[in-house]
Amino acid sequence: MRRSTLAALCTLGALGGVLTVPTAAQAADPHPNGPSVRTSETRIHLDFGTNTLPKDLKVLLRKEGTDTPVATVTEFIHVQDTDPCNPSCQDDPGETAIETSPLRLADLGRYAVDVEYAGTAGETIVHKDEAVFDYHLIPQVTSFEVTGKPDLEHRTVSIAADATLRDPRDDSEKPMPNGRLVLETTAAKTELTTDATGHLTAPYTFTGTEQHDTSTYQNDVKVILRPADADAAHGQTRRVEVGYTATSIALDSPKVTGPDGKDAPLTGRATYRGSDGVDKPVPVGTPMAVYNVRKFAAGADGRFTTQVPVYGTQRQRIALLGTPWLSETYVYVNSDPTTSAGFHRVPSYSVSPYKKVTISGIFDRYDLPAATTLKVNIQFKKYGTTEWVTKRTVDSPAIAGNSSRTVTATDLPYLGLGVWRLQFAGTRDIPAGPAPESYSIWRQNTAFGEFNANPEPVRAGAPITITGKLNTQSGGQWSALPSARINIYFREKGTTTWRGVGVAVTGTDGRFTKTFTAAKDGDWQARYDGDDWSHFYSYSRLDFVDVQ
Repeated sequence: MRRSTLAALCTLGALGGVLTVPTAAQAADPHPNGPSVRTSETRIHLDFGTNTLPKDLKVLLRKEGTDTPVATVTEFIHVQDTDPCNPSCQDDPGETAIETSPLRLADLGRYAVDVEYAGTAGETIVHKDEAVFDYHLIPQVTSFEVTGKPDLEHRTVSIAADATLRDPRDDSEKPMPNGRLVLETTAAKTELTTDATGHLTAPYTFTGTEQHDTSTYQNDVKVILRPADADAAHGQTRRVEVGYTATSIALDSPKVTGPDGKDAPLTGRATYRGSDGVDKPVPVGTPMAVYNVRKFAAGADGRFTTQVPVYGTQRQRIALLGTPWLSETYVYVNSDPTTSAGFHRVPSYSVSPYKKVTISGIFDRYDLPAATTLKVNIQFKKYGTTEWVTKRTVDSPAIAGNSSRTVTATDLPYLGLGVWRLQFAGTRDIPAGPAPESYSIWRQNTAFGEFNANPEPVRAGAPITITGKLNTQSGGQWSALPSARINIYFREKGTTTWRGVGVAVTGTDGRFTKTFTAAKDGDWQARYDGDDWSHFYSYSRLDFVDVQ
């Protein structure tokens, strides 16, 4: 990572005396909680949470158990902000962390870390024991080789490696005798030990369940060798190409049986074809799945037991997920629902501009012992809640055995943003099946914010102008609704009949205008009939005009 380097100065040796904090300093401390401090193997990292650092900033190092500093750091490196739009491009404060350059101390050991800077009045502020700096020999794997191309029947390879200890005082290296190393894959961790010269030569056997290394397009697995007490950055990584073979799945039964909408057990065995042409069990832990439903793993002798959802007569796919060692394969299992009833498909719905909802769904019944009438609940769940409220119950006749019937409920009230479902609650003899919910149902309210017929009164034969503005509501806020068709109606005084007399279209500001010739006294009104999907109807107030 590129950094803007300011420089680093480390002063070695005793500074003499014990640093103290003046009594009044805490009141004038610009950072009363001190900085966030952490250490790595050769650096000390600080973060005050601000881009402005305190004056006269120093980091003091003391041998643990002593009071006298043996080293002082006075200059630091700003850490570059690697994500300039976090939390957002507008609110990102930038990187506020700083760090030292790699430290060169006289002795290895553990050091207490104190942070010193000037207070607002120039007094000395000291935050003691902010961290512990462990300055030690750094283990690292310097070479690592893997020999062999394994497959399921030949999973053992040879590994060779060298490990050293780097001295942070001068960056010199020496072999790591009898050093503990860890060989790590996606399936296992194995401890190994170097010899007296820091060298390692040993066989290694893969489990056969290692996962693909997704960083390459090869059929390989990733192997990391690192010191036991260090991360992968101190080790080395190799990618080992492996050979894979064909697989197959044998089910103990071609179908599962159980109540609709419930799980039923399934057993079987997964095998691979050996080089001798004989089917052999896949390794324990081989990943498998009831596809897109749940994952499981093969057990001893390739055997497996899982739960398969019975969802009507829909068949389910049982898959052996591809690995570097095994090709992907799958089989289907059929579902045989016992006595039950429910809805499997997402219900269809519509909501009219006049705030009426229609819900429809296919009601599947399985293995019913006799003809009967089943009651279906029409239920609504408001957005942001978990409670289903029954708004209507309808009857659905069912014959004995298996059958399907469309259930439709019309003229339901629009209840705001939410979802609907059709639900069979079940009876003592007929368990309830699935009841999927609809997609979110919504429309936006509309309202005439303005409406006027001018002039009032008006002379017969003179022009009369109708003006108004249509708004729509979204997220609790009202705004203009453009390009909306507005129907203008007139009702003559003394009558009850409304006549459509013209059409206007709102502009980008939601306003509309329409001019007529004044003929008779009466009421004027504007109406919006809504649209195909998004907006509800609305109508304006009445405006009476006296024609003289």
